[in-house]
Amino acid sequence: MSQNTKSPLMEGNPALQNVHKVWERIRVNSPIYAFLLNDVEIYHAKEGAFSARLQVIPQHLNSKGTLHGVFSACVTDWAGGLAIASCGLESTGVSTNINVTYLSTATTGDWLEIEGCANKVGKSLAFTTITISKSTSSGEQTLVAQGSHTKYIRTR
Repeated sequence: MSQNTKSPLMEGNPALQNVHKVWERIRVNSPIYAFLLNDVEIYHAKEGAFSARLQVIPQHLNSKGTLHGVFSACVTDWAGGLAIASCGLESTGVSTNINVTYLSTATTGDWLEIEGCANKVGKSLAFTTITISKSTSSGEQTLVAQGSHTKYIRTR
């Protein structure tokens, strides 16, 4: 969604507005995010958390036809920054630590749900957790990966 396009869901939701604003800015300056996350839909945010969804396409896969680990690591990096943005920050810092635990996989056509949470945003560090899950045919959610991401930030 373009920065200039306002959906009714964004009206009156400063967290969602800021997440979209930061995403539009970093998308332009980050070819890897643009390549892997071009079709992501950020549909919900509140202070400290946001939710997005994305359908798995071939560029997200490894040589075995399943979700590539680097994709999940990239999503963890991306979602950690946007979780920080949901707290009102426009500069989401630089990574100091990132960890991803791989729990299951996904393949082309699966829908991924991405949730980012800013657990603590301090004066110089922010700590976030990320979950990536997929919807099963019965409508249940299966965890694909969980991540933690620490970023150095400058709040003033």
